[in-house]
Amino acid sequence: MNEPAVKINKKGAAWHRTGHPWIYRDDLEKAEPALSGNIVSVLDNKGAFLGKAFYNDRSKISLRFIAKEDVRIDKAFWKKRISAAIEYRNRIIKDTDAYRLSHAEADGLPSLIVDRYGEHISIQTLSLGMDNIKDTIAEILIESLSPKSIVARNDSATRRLEGLPEEKEILYGEPPEKITVFEGAVRYLVDILNGQKTGGYLDQRENRIAAEGYARGKALDCFAYQGLFSLHAAKSSDEVTAIDSSAQALAVLLENAGLNSIKNIKIQEGNVFDLLKSYQKEARQFDLIVLDPPAFAKSKKDLQNAIRGYIDINLRAMKLLSKGGHLFTCSCSYNLSEGQFLEIVKEALKESGRSARLVEKRIQPADHPFLLNFPESNYLKCLVLEML
Repeated sequence: MNEPAVKINKKGAAWHRTGHPWIYRDDLEKAEPALSGNIVSVLDNKGAFLGKAFYNDRSKISLRFIAKEDVRIDKAFWKKRISAAIEYRNRIIKDTDAYRLSHAEADGLPSLIVDRYGEHISIQTLSLGMDNIKDTIAEILIESLSPKSIVARNDSATRRLEGLPEEKEILYGEPPEKITVFEGAVRYLVDILNGQKTGGYLDQRENRIAAEGYARGKALDCFAYQGLFSLHAAKSSDEVTAIDSSAQALAVLLENAGLNSIKNIKIQEGNVFDLLKSYQKEARQFDLIVLDPPAFAKSKKDLQNAIRGYIDINLRAMKLLSKGGHLFTCSCSYNLSEGQFLEIVKEALKESGRSARLVEKRIQPADHPFLLNFPESNYLKCLVLEML
């Protein structure tokens, strides 16, 4: 072992045996502030070697495991991990040039997000240790993929927990103001320096494509953002209404519609809860409604309020659906389990006086892999209901 060592306590060793790749600050035998940002060897309470990890004394997640073996962790090591992630995507990706190349711990690349948008790359380094090797990661991506540009979208509030600044920077090349990418039959624009997350919401890609098969008649896309559900629904609907509170996002939606020569999307700026209530008073009916809200439960303390919010939004949508109509209802809140989400939908059905059958349970796409011993990597839930 060439790295300095950090020892964990008995509780931490028991937690480690579950296979989870994190060790929390409370599970250390003692803090080692001088080692923050470094790769360390991790020892259990009896002194046995457990693996190597990024260490950060400032973070609640003090250790993020990199490897269980006593291996040399250098550029060649990271290149092998990134190459494996790329090879996996080469096997599973189809019908798109915008997808996730690294889903952090689920790809053995702790706290590293890498998203590809055509010939451009957007990354996030969400821990101090990974941030310290950001330039090495960029070099590997250049050597492996020959992108035209790489940007670091490190403006996520998560970085504050690591003692890191929120920032955006260009690491390589010159990204254009907007990039045109495609998913299925739809093309859309991405601003990788200013768009949401790393530039867009790649985790709903397969669900958006699936929505085409359910769309007919009149469709309603709630929390539409830049309209990707709307674009897919418009392919097989007579008319799509897209709601969002952001005029800027809706302007991009109209650009995306023009890019696809789609003319049957109407936009409405406003609060989704209020607009659904007004639609009910107007006795409007829809054959497909998509609910893809932002995370209502960003932490466990938000959960109770979030549950009521999810019930309300689903209840209002259910009252607007025609018989035989479909509801695509989603939650990206990790703190809300699939079981809780199903109970929310059941409660909304009870309050609406409607009944429905569950047609599909969907999750995030395979390029956002779910590591079974790392439940944090599984967060997106999408239920498809047929109203009876």
